[in-house]
Formats: sequence, structure tokens, C-alpha cells
Amino acid sequence: MKSLRQTIEYIIARFFQGLIAILPRRIASALGALMGQLAHTIGIRRRVTEENLHRAFPMLPNRAVRKVARKAYRHFGRVAVSIAWLPHLKGAYDKWIFLPEREVLDDVLRRGKGGIFVSGHLGCPELMGGIIASLGYPVTYVATTQRNKRIEALIDKMRESAGGEVVKVRDGVRGTLSALKRNRLIAILIDQDAHEAGAFVPFFGRMASVPKGAAIFHLKTNCPIIFANSKRISGERYVIHLEEMDTSVLEPRNVDTVTALATRKLEAAIRETPEQWLWMHRRWKTSPPESS
Repeated sequence: MKSLRQTIEYIIARFFQGLIAILPRRIASALGALMGQLAHTIGIRRRVTEENLHRAFPMLPNRAVRKVARKAYRHFGRVAVSIAWLPHLKGAYDKWIFLPEREVLDDVLRRGKGGIFVSGHLGCPELMGGIIASLGYPVTYVATTQRNKRIEALIDKMRESAGGEVVKVRDGVRGTLSALKRNRLIAILIDQDAHEAGAFVPFFGRMASVPKGAAIFHLKTNCPIIFANSKRISGERYVIHLEEMDTSVLEPRNVDTVTALATRKLEAAIRETPEQWLWMHRRWKTSPPESS
């Protein structure tokens, strides 16, 4: 039964991937927004979304919270279809995806130590990594595994089609160190609950468990760490801002302070476009140890 269900899921995924790839981009994006609206109407994780928004913006009226939630669902419907565009990103640069601080990448790679992107599920992270890889930069994704292995393979293939390399979380330490030695750029998302293994730092006024791998690798190898912020702008266009983080000013300079700095930057970016962040995740699910 499980095998049959996963086969059906894979067939549906392949169908939509093929459909989205041949549709005009604006029509495909509108279809994604409609799918997101349907998920909101049905109520999929809607309570979690609104609870998270109330926690992050306690002064926001209920009506405004519901409005941001609806927009977030529509946005992530668009994001869901965007992965089908990864094989077709050549020619997108400076046409509908903009990278105004591209020189940050060149400067980082000139040092020969590789670099780490930190970002979150904000804007469109798949397009962010994809466009940078399609421009010829050596991008390595640290990707989670999926329950459906055929869908996982499909997603990995599309990421690789844009020029990226995929390393699984289970091989994260060895794969990341290898990639950095080869002067590659590692993409790591830091905005999902890392359970008890995370660093507990402030996020929208509450302590949250944040993945600390990016900070560990940065401190271990002295490779640069880049904060990447993608956002959807007018029409079906995206802009990606890059900023190298200066951790030398931190005192003390350790895993917690580096993680907290990256998280502060992410929070500031989310506040600019709250309707483009993944509020559907139980972000504050893990409480810090009492001793903390």
C-alpha cells in the first residue's frame, strides 16, 4: 500500500512538473497561487500559521493576521511550482531574477576557502540557489531526505540540472567539508526547528532552536559566511540580496553568537516581506533546556 501511494505521488509530481515546465511562467505562477489559496481555504496548517503570526506580531489585529496568512499561502503555492523552472534558468539573470551584489560571490571565491550561504524559506530559496548555480558558480545544496525516494530523486535531479551539487544531511559533515575544500558555495537554510540539537537564540522575541551547522563550519574552517535574502517583487520577478557577515565583531565569537547574528538578519528580512516566509512550520516547537 505504501509503495502504491508513493508511486501515485510520484506520477502526480511528474505530471505537474511537466505541465509547469511548458506553461508560460506567469500562468504557471498563477496556477501555483491558486493551489496555495486552495490549501488555505481547506485549512491545511492554517491554525499553525496564524498562531505563529500572532506570536511574531502580537500587536497585529486578527484581520491583518488572516490577510498575511492568505498571502503567504498564495506565495508558497508559487514557490511550489518554481522548482520546475530550475532546468530553464539560463537567460533568467537580469531578466526576471536579479542579483545586484554578485561581486560578493566573486570576492568570496577568490579567497579559495569556499563559502556558506545562510538563508531561510523566504522569497524563493530554490530559485536563489538555482540562478547562482546557472551562472557558473559552484553551488552545493545540503538537502534533507524525503519519505518518497522517487520524488526526492526528482527534486535532486532538477537542482542538479541548474548546475548545483546535492549533499544529503546524513552526509552533511563530510560532504560540506569536502565542498569547502573544493572552493564551493554551500547553501544551508537556518529557519526550521532543530530540536534539542540546535542553538537556542532569540527569534521574534522568543527563544528558537536554530540549526548550528553553518556556524560550526564557519568557525572550524574560517570560510566566509554570506546572508542571502530572496524576495518576490513586482510581477513574476525576484531579487536576491547577498551580504557577507562580519563575525569578527562578535564577543564572544562562538556557535551561539554567530547563529544569533544570522538569525537576526533573517528576522529583519522577514519583517520586510512577512507574507513570503514559511509560517506553516511549527517554528517554536522545541523549548530551550531549563538551564538555559
